[in-house]
Formats: sequence, C-alpha cells, structure tokens
Amino acid sequence: MGSRKSVFSGLVKKSIGNKNAIHDDDLHQSSTISSITKQKRPRSRTNVLKKITGNETDKQKDTQYIDDLDPRLCQIWHRQSRFFDLLNEQQCSDLISDFKSHIGQKIPIVIREIPKEVKKDNSEICYEVVAGSRRLWSALYVVNQFNDQFRLKAIIKTLDDKQSAIECEKENDREELSAFERGMYYHRLIEQGVFDNQKQLSDSLNIPRTSLQELLEFGKIDHEIIDAFLDPREIKKSWGKSLNQLFSNKTSKDSILKKIDEIKQSELKYSAQKIFNVLQKAGRTPVEIPSTAKFEAITKEIKDPKTKRVAIKMERTRTNKIRVSIDNKISMSNSDILKSMENFLDECSN
Repeated sequence: MGSRKSVFSGLVKKSIGNKNAIHDDDLHQSSTISSITKQKRPRSRTNVLKKITGNETDKQKDTQYIDDLDPRLCQIWHRQSRFFDLLNEQQCSDLISDFKSHIGQKIPIVIREIPKEVKKDNSEICYEVVAGSRRLWSALYVVNQFNDQFRLKAIIKTLDDKQSAIECEKENDREELSAFERGMYYHRLIEQGVFDNQKQLSDSLNIPRTSLQELLEFGKIDHEIIDAFLDPREIKKSWGKSLNQLFSNKTSKDSILKKIDEIKQSELKYSAQKIFNVLQKAGRTPVEIPSTAKFEAITKEIKDPKTKRVAIKMERTRTNKIRVSIDNKISMSNSDILKSMENFLDECSN
C-alpha cells in the first residue's frame, strides 16, 4: 500500500499555527509563480511605472489604470482568500480561452504595490493582486504556454489591508469561492489582526453574523483532519462544527486520528463525503477495551431459604463493574446478606 500526502500537508499547519504572521505562506505562492516564469525575465518595475505615470513615480495617485501589465510582475495578495496553488487549467479554462482569443481580458484586476514589510529585496515582483486571482493564474499560464507578450489590464490602488479585504470581498461575490476558502480567509483576517473581532469583520464586509460564525468553524478544524481530504475546498460548511465537536473529545480524537492514518495510507481516492462519513463514524464508535483489561462476566444468584425465590443477584461485567440487586422482601438477615456479597467479591478477585 503506497501512502499519499494531502496537498495541504504543512500548508494549513503554517496558516493556523502562525497567528501573527505578516506574510501568509498559504496564499503567497512564490513557488508556483517562479515555476511559471522560469527563464522569462519580466520588464522592470521602473519601466512599468513610467508607462503609468509619465516618469513621475513619486506622484502616484490613489488609483491608476494600466492595460499593459506583465503578469510576471505580480503575485496574489498575501492574505488572499482563494487558494492559488489549487487552481488548475480546468478551473481557469474559460479565462484561458478568452486570453488566447480576440476576446481578451474583460475585467481588469485590482492590484496594489507590495508593502515594504512583505516585499522581498531580491524579488522582481512589484504588485499584489487583491482582486483577480484566477485572472493572474490564467495570464501566467498563457504567457508560459502560448504567448510571452500577453499583458494584463489592471487598476492600481493605494490600499491598506482592511481596504484590500473589502476589494477582495467584492471579487468573492462576483466569482464562486468555496465555503472552506471563505472560512479560512475570514479566520485569518481576525487572527492576524486585520479586523479586531467578528462584529467588525461582519460590518465591514457585510456578512451576516450567523453565516460568519458558521464559516469561522473552518478555522478551528485541526490540520490533521484537513490533511485527510485530497481537496479541502470540498469540505461543506455544515461539516465544520460537527468535526470540531468530535475532535474535542480525547477518545473520539484518538479514533479519528487512527482512521485518518488509514485513509492516508490507502491507495483509494475517497470522495469528500465518504471521508466525512468515515471520520464521523470513527468519532462516534466506542473504543474497544484492550484484551488485557477485559474481565470474564460472572453472575451469581442467592435464593431466599424460606421463599426459594432469587433474593440476591450479583453480577460482574466485562468492564469489572459490580451490580447487586436485592429483593426488598428478603427474609435473610443482614449478616447473611453481607456474607453472600463478601463471598462473591472474593470469587471475583480470584
């Protein structure tokens, strides 16, 4: 049996574990971009700025428009909601087709200059895409596979993280985004201090509180559970709370971890629904007692010497619990009853 490793192994671990990280490695896909742009050197940032501003780079306005932006100068916003590394040709086929044809790009991407605290000194990448992750992925794909001269239309804005989150939310409303991506994104915005609390995030992004609370359950899911899914974007919104409750109990947690290990070692590709059902069942199945801790069940009945009916019934279960039932009309003396019970306990201890 060959083992398989989730695409999220380690990735979500970093996202959840580093609450104060400025740069989110979940979404800063420099490895993906570098692989797409291998052996292709983009134009310098200075040339791009000259085209936008007429050489007046020190007089940037809040909003600028450009229709000739080399996509290799861009990366996605380091707090972006969409999981960039999970995008593929099939998911972006509509945009790739448009970019390759006379249709071209319909909607500009929204970008901002990379903040100094995020910018890498040795990187030629100058901009973060705040809205338009699929368009960036598709543009990089087209540049690499078909047309080295393809350029993007973009709106450059001066945005802080709160304003970027609002721009990103507009994009989320326009394009379909999985519940898991939304939940993890909202969780990061609070955990990393972009918004102080749920109320502020809810009010700023116009998200109903009940829906937000349900989505935030994703941020509490242990990375071990997330790793069990081949594509965590398929985890349904209604599953988050259930998985968290099952994993909060140590007995259930041990059973689930054992089942997760079996799933990872299996060569079968389980659907998300199948994995959820298996984990849910594992979390609700009583744990078997090790054979060394099991006892032989013993039952003993004592009859009343006068009525000849069973007056005392004593049982030892396989979990070593003693149960005693005494008929309230028993004619035996208390000393005889206690003696019978002592004899039974002696028998059980042998």
